[in-house]
Amino acid sequence: MIRLLILTILILVLAFGIWFLFFRQDTVKKSSKEGPVIFLGDSLTVGLGANDGEDFPSLVSMELNLSTYINAGVSGDTSEDALNRLQTDVLSKNPSVVVVLLGGNDFLQKIPEEKTIKNLERIVRRISESGSAVVLVHLKANPLKEQYKEPVKEIAKKYEAALVLNILNGIFGNADLMSDQIHPNAKGYELMADRISPALKKVLDK
Repeated sequence: MIRLLILTILILVLAFGIWFLFFRQDTVKKSSKEGPVIFLGDSLTVGLGANDGEDFPSLVSMELNLSTYINAGVSGDTSEDALNRLQTDVLSKNPSVVVVLLGGNDFLQKIPEEKTIKNLERIVRRISESGSAVVLVHLKANPLKEQYKEPVKEIAKKYEAALVLNILNGIFGNADLMSDQIHPNAKGYELMADRISPALKKVLDK
């Protein structure tokens, strides 16, 4: 009898573990607005290195058949630059979802990681408080270490943002997918779009 009870408990624990690993989904804030999807970022969002229409916001828009979207990328932007224009370029347009991809220029300009993370959290917090959903895209700017990863995960969890980790994994450093040392080419942006679309779809509840 005792052995049977122990076996039953073990089976239940194993079943719960399998469910937890494969079926549990982290809570994300769904979009409840009808406004545009806005992509906030730097030259990676602009699509530098590819032709018009080959940037990842355009590709994601086509894949998900978005009714309206805005590419609010500005080449050279740091997280602080994006924060400074957040109200004008993003919040004033009452977006349904904002896709945030920043940090590359912070790394290149040797801005302290703590400052970058603080700016990212302020951006995500203000978007969330406005009622819009967020897709936060993590960029591993330093190939030698896990740049920004754990703090970005904490921000996403705190504000119930959908999260895309290491967006340039397998793209950065791959000559077939890069237009220069920093920016992807059309094929690289296509891979980025393929990684962002599921997260955006999740918050749009399509």
